[in-house]
Amino acid sequence: MKRTILSAALILLLLLIVCPAAFADVTYPDPAPLEVGQTLNHLAASVEPGSSVAVSAGSLPPGVALSLDQHEEATYVYLRGIPTSAGVYDAVVSINNETSFLCTVDVQPETPKLIVGPSVNCFLNDPVHVSVTATVSDGGTLSYQWYASDGSSHSSIVSGGVDSFYQPGTDYLGTTYYYCVVTNTNNGISVSVASPIVSVTVDEVRVTGLSVQTLPAKTDYYVGERLNTEGLALLVSYSDGRTETVTSGYQLYPTLLDKAGVQTIELSYANQFCRFEVNVQEEPERIDGIGVLTLPHRSSYVVGETLDPAGLSIRVYTNRGTRDVSEGLVCSPMFLNQEGGQVITVSYGDKTCTFTVTVESEELPDYLSLYQLPDKLNYRVGETLDVRGMVLYLISNHNNVTVVTDGYGVSPTRFDTAGQQTVTVSYAGFSASFKVNVNAAEAVSPSPSPLPSAAPSAAPAAETPAVSVTPAPTSFPVMPTPTPAPSHSIGSRRSFVGVVVAASGLALAVIGAYVFIMNRGGFDALEQKLEDLLRRNRRR
Repeated sequence: MKRTILSAALILLLLLIVCPAAFADVTYPDPAPLEVGQTLNHLAASVEPGSSVAVSAGSLPPGVALSLDQHEEATYVYLRGIPTSAGVYDAVVSINNETSFLCTVDVQPETPKLIVGPSVNCFLNDPVHVSVTATVSDGGTLSYQWYASDGSSHSSIVSGGVDSFYQPGTDYLGTTYYYCVVTNTNNGISVSVASPIVSVTVDEVRVTGLSVQTLPAKTDYYVGERLNTEGLALLVSYSDGRTETVTSGYQLYPTLLDKAGVQTIELSYANQFCRFEVNVQEEPERIDGIGVLTLPHRSSYVVGETLDPAGLSIRVYTNRGTRDVSEGLVCSPMFLNQEGGQVITVSYGDKTCTFTVTVESEELPDYLSLYQLPDKLNYRVGETLDVRGMVLYLISNHNNVTVVTDGYGVSPTRFDTAGQQTVTVSYAGFSASFKVNVNAAEAVSPSPSPLPSAAPSAAPAAETPAVSVTPAPTSFPVMPTPTPAPSHSIGSRRSFVGVVVAASGLALAVIGAYVFIMNRGGFDALEQKLEDLLRRNRRR
């Protein structure tokens, strides 16, 4: 007997040594059903350390994977993840490619999350509705079915109640209880949930009056604004004598205030009406900017002058559009005391724009110019100055010309000594000058006396003085100054007479020759005779 037990023990030990994995693998029950979106962390089996574990492709729910936790005593096989699609999945897990086991994962669609509207108290034939809001995140399709009950355990399907809201009838008194069954269908599998009950109570008491108890805080508006009902409260009167203050659940019209003037707001509540008024006015003009439209007529000034804004206009840009303005403009500075380009600021309201004017230095006399000399520039001692023909200009620093015709002074006005003299013309603190020739007075002839045997030599001619003229400005032509004729002695006059007599004789001879030629046939005949004479000379 002992030998038999020992033999059996040795055989069992040998089997454990040869096939350790076959006796070490342990499987666990399938995971409990879970919903799409829930986390799966299921221990499926434990195997010998170092074993290879695999799962058949496509047998796991989408979003779930095989996971191995390695320990010294064993390797634990887990199914982990978040399934994304409903269905029943048979996961076939193989160990060392020899043994395998089945693990079934049941994934249900996500149960809808519901929010239901409040219970309703109304009166006969009042329009009411009940509603439910359902949400899921698994991408399933939601469907609805409403049920009604009179308060007993029995409920009935509401015909046509297949939307998220339902409008029950209120043509009878009493309370009706409603709930909605919402179904989520995912991958052909459906899960349903019933909503909490919503009651609709129809009361015989009716609203008999409606009035404004408190006006809104805002009753003054600009055109284009929307009505603000903050602070509005209505007083509701019922047929049983009760009153109630309500601040919501009413309707009103209009909400957009698009007309100026006193506007009436209509309110309705439980088929009763009331009204209040608001004041609507045009929005005041708001200037956004201005710009120069036309410049002043005058843009050039002299230092010390005052700005002339005549002709200036601007374009005004407002919240209502644009308009052109030429009145009420304020310009600064008005007194122009800065030479060069001066910036003028135009103000209108609280907006400004600018333009530039040119300011030149103050115009002042600069110099006196003799544009034309007097007609007479030659005098004898004792004569008085004659300024006839003289043209006198006063030139400004801006090169503007003023003709001076009177009010000027000249010096000297009488010539008492012979020779070239300077005449100075003065006007407005400026002066110009020119030169004249003054010849000695003609001596009185003495009584006749015998002429000397030898003619006296002629007196040397007086030196011709040069006439100096102040140059005129480059913008005016300068008239040439005539040169006075030189004076002569008596001997010079006699020589001059002789020259005249000789020239006259020569002229008479020329005239005589001309008459003779013309009487002989003219120049053509004379030319012919000269040619004949030349031929005869050649023949000889």
